[in-house]
Parts: sequence; structure tokens; C-alpha cells
Amino acid sequence: MRWILDSCTLIYLVKAKLFKRFNELIEFKMVIDTSVFEEVVINGKKEGYKDACEAENILKEFKIPIIPIDVSNDIELFRDAGETSCYILAKEQGICLTSDDRAYKKIRELEQNTVRLDTFFFQKCKEKNITPDEFIKILEKLESINATKPKSILFFMKKLNKMR
Repeated sequence: MRWILDSCTLIYLVKAKLFKRFNELIEFKMVIDTSVFEEVVINGKKEGYKDACEAENILKEFKIPIIPIDVSNDIELFRDAGETSCYILAKEQGICLTSDDRAYKKIRELEQNTVRLDTFFFQKCKEKNITPDEFIKILEKLESINATKPKSILFFMKKLNKMR
């Protein structure tokens, strides 16, 4: 089993300064594919996004494998190559981590493992790998970069209250 990050999730983890914490919490190896690397790092640098360089440095520091995937047979199912490769890698014993609602629903419809980023951290809270206070701070960071929605935060807050 392995965690597969789509472009959006990689960007959110970098922007929210949560990549290291995420890496500490995962129980399986993490990978991305070349299209995610291209979208986040190569195109990000061309567009002048400072977090593109930060993402590249993090990928190197944590030695995250970048796997080439042929997405041509499944690309029509998704919006872009990053979502498509996440789906393909999930079919090969993986869990796709995405924050994109459309991709999440599509991958679920295709009966592959996928988890939203905020749900991943909530699960770690339920497992007592992070405290409720840390989870709330993570939600705040994710909300500040539009990686989670108020509706989701309300949902998680209700769940937290039941846990306490």
C-alpha cells in the first residue's frame, strides 16, 4: 500500500506547512507521478509560484519517488493528468489523497481508495496520533488556503465534540 498525492494535495501540504507532519503520520510510502511533479514544480516555477521551489526542495528532502505513469487510457475520465495518475496508482494498491471534490467522487465511483486531506488528519485524531487541538489548528491552516470548506469544518467539529 502507498499514499498517492495529486497536485492539489501536494500544493496544499506545502502551502499550509503540513508536509513534514503528514509524512510523520503516514504508515505507508508516499509517491507522486511525473505529471504531478510537472504541474506543481515545473509549471509552478514557470508561473513564478514561490511554493513551487519549496515543493521541489521538500520532494528532494523527503526522497519522494516520482513515478512515470501513462495516463492516456484514462485521461478522459478526469480533469487533468495529475488526477488521472492518482487514480491509476490507486488501482495499483494505493490510496489517492485529494482535496478536489470532483476527483474524489469520480475515484470513489470507480471503486478505488481515496481520502480527502482534512479527513486524513481527522482519522489521525481519532486514532490519537494527533490531539484534537492539533487537528483544529490543522483545519485552520487548511481553511486559510482554501483546502477545506466551512461545511467540512463544522462536520469535523461536531465529530470532535462527540469524541470528547
